[in-house]
Amino acid sequence: MPPAGGHSQRRPEVGTRVGGRDRTDVVEVVRAQADLRSIVSDYLPLKKSGAKYRGLCPFHSEKTPSFYVDADKQLFYCFGCGTGGDVFKFLMLYEKLEFPEALKTLAARYGIPVPAGRSPENSDRHKALAANRQALAYFREQLGRPGGEAARKYLAGRGMGGGTIERFQIGFAPDGWSGLKNHLASAGVSEGDGVLAGLLARKEETGRSYDRFRDRVMYPIVNLADELIGFGGRVLGEGEPKYLNSPETPAFSKGENLYAIGFAREGIRKEGYAILVEGYMDVIALHQAGVAHAVATLGTGFTTGHVRLLKRFTDRVVVNFDPDAAGRAATRRSLEVLLESGFEVSVVSLPAGKDPDLFIREQGPEKYRERLGAAVPYIEFLTRDVAARQDLSGTRGKVAALNEVLPFLARLDNPVRRAGHVEMLGTVLGIEDRLVLQELKDAVRERRKGLQAATLHAARGSWIVSESESRLLRALMDARDVRRTILGEIEEGDLETSRIAEVVKAIRDLVVKDEDVTYPRVASLVSDQARDIITRAAALPHPPATLEEGRGCLMALRAARLERQMGDIQKRLESGGKAADVDDLLRRKVELKRRIEALRQASPST
Repeated sequence: MPPAGGHSQRRPEVGTRVGGRDRTDVVEVVRAQADLRSIVSDYLPLKKSGAKYRGLCPFHSEKTPSFYVDADKQLFYCFGCGTGGDVFKFLMLYEKLEFPEALKTLAARYGIPVPAGRSPENSDRHKALAANRQALAYFREQLGRPGGEAARKYLAGRGMGGGTIERFQIGFAPDGWSGLKNHLASAGVSEGDGVLAGLLARKEETGRSYDRFRDRVMYPIVNLADELIGFGGRVLGEGEPKYLNSPETPAFSKGENLYAIGFAREGIRKEGYAILVEGYMDVIALHQAGVAHAVATLGTGFTTGHVRLLKRFTDRVVVNFDPDAAGRAATRRSLEVLLESGFEVSVVSLPAGKDPDLFIREQGPEKYRERLGAAVPYIEFLTRDVAARQDLSGTRGKVAALNEVLPFLARLDNPVRRAGHVEMLGTVLGIEDRLVLQELKDAVRERRKGLQAATLHAARGSWIVSESESRLLRALMDARDVRRTILGEIEEGDLETSRIAEVVKAIRDLVVKDEDVTYPRVASLVSDQARDIITRAAALPHPPATLEEGRGCLMALRAARLERQMGDIQKRLESGGKAADVDDLLRRKVELKRRIEALRQASPST
C-alpha cells in the first residue's frame, strides 16, 4: 500500500537509470524510497492537517503542535524551534546518529544494499560498540569462574534467578587493573578503542591505561536498536562510588538512554504507562516479578532526551524513586521535565527505607501492584510533601506552600486538569478555593509569557528570508517549466546579496546535469543555513507556482539590487566631483529609476 501524501514506493535499484542519469549513489536510492511520514510516525503520533501532517515537536518542549511533515516534499519543519530537514536529518537528530549510520538504518529498513565502502565500520561509534561486545563476553565469562563467586552470591542474595541473570546478560569485572585490557588486546581491540569506549581509563601522570571497572557486578546497557552501548557497575563491598557508569562515548549518552527500555517497551504499550525507578536492581526486580514496564535513568537527572524516548511509547509515567530526601528531590526534578512535555504523571510512595527491589522481595509482587494502583497524581503528592515541611498554622507558611506548588500546576496545559486540583490544594493547605484559583490564573499567565518569549527567541535564531526570496524559491522548486524559464532570465548580480543564492545555484546545477530537482535532493547539496531556508520555504503556505509569480518575485529582487546601485550613485553625487562625472552619474540614476519603476509594476506585492 502506498503511503499517504503520494510519496512513491517505487524502488530504484542501485546502478539503474533514474531521472535521466545513472544513479549509482545509494544515498539517492534510499532518499527516493524512504517515506518520511511513515518513519516519523514510528516515533511520534501525527494527525492530518490540510495537505500536511502535524504533531508535537520531538526536538523542543511544546504543548501546541508546531511540527509539520510534508509527505509530498518529504520534508519536516517545526515553526516553534526552526528545526527541519529530510528523512536523514530526522533520524540523525532523533536517534543521535551520524549520517553513515542513518543511511545504514534506512537502507536496511527498505531492503537496499549498502556498498561496503559506505559501511560505518571505521566510525568511532562502531569501534566503541565492537569493544563493548568483547567486554560483555569477558564479563559474562568472569561471572561463571571461581573469581566470580562473590558476585554470584550477591546476585542470589538479591533474589535474582539464573534466568534473569541470563536475560539481562549480567556479568562481573574482577578486581584487577588489566584483566579486561588484556582480553581486549587478545580479541584484536586496540588500547585506544578500549579508552574510546570508556572501558579503559588513562592515568594522567603516565598516560598508561587500566581497567575502569574493577570488582563490580556489571549491567549491560542496551538501546532500542539492540546495540550494547555501555555498562553500569555495582561495586561489591563498601567501595566508592557504589555505582559506576560508562562515561560519555560516541556510542553512549546517559541523558539519551534509559536502562531496560528495550525490555520494557512492549510492557509500556500494553499497560499504557511507564514506571520510572532509580536503579538497575529496581528495574530487574520489577521485571522478574512480572512488572515489565519499568525503566531507570542512568546515574543522571531526568532529561528532555529521556522524554523523547518515552514519548515513543506513552505519555503517562508513574514515578517510583526512593522515599528519602534525595529521592523526593529527584522526583520533583523529574516532574518538572515531564510536565513541560505534557506527560500525565503519578507517584508511588513506598515505606521509609524500602526501594522497589527490597519491597518486592519482602512483600511480593501483588503488594507492589497494590501500591501502583494507589499511585497519586503528582500535584497531590507534591502538595502533601510540601504541607509536611511547612508550618500551615499561619498565613506565611500557607503562602510559602502554595508558591512552591503553583509553578508545577501552572505547567499543566489542560485547564480542566488544572482546575481539578484546586479543591485538593485548598483542603490540604487550608486556603479558600477562590484564592487558590486566582493565584493559579496569575501563575498560568506568567508561565505563558515565558513560553511566548522562548518561542520568539527560537524563531529569531532562524535565518529569515524575504517574502520575494521565499516565493521565488518555491517557484523554482515546484514547477519544471517555470524553473527552466526563470533560470534563463536571472541576470548576473540579481542574487549577489540574496540569501537564496546558494540554493538557486544548486538547482541550476541539477538542471544542467538533467537530474531530478526535489527538496531533499537540493537540501543535500547546500550548507546548513541554506538547508534551513529550503525547509522553511517548503513549510510556509504559498499559492501554486506560476511563471507570473516566479517572474514577479525575480523582478522584485532585481529592483532591490538596482535600488542599492542607485543608493551608491547618490552617495557619490553628494560627495561632489567633476562636472562630467556628475552628468554621467545623473544619467545612470535616471535610467536606474526608470528600470526600477518598471520592475515594481511587474513584481508582486509583499
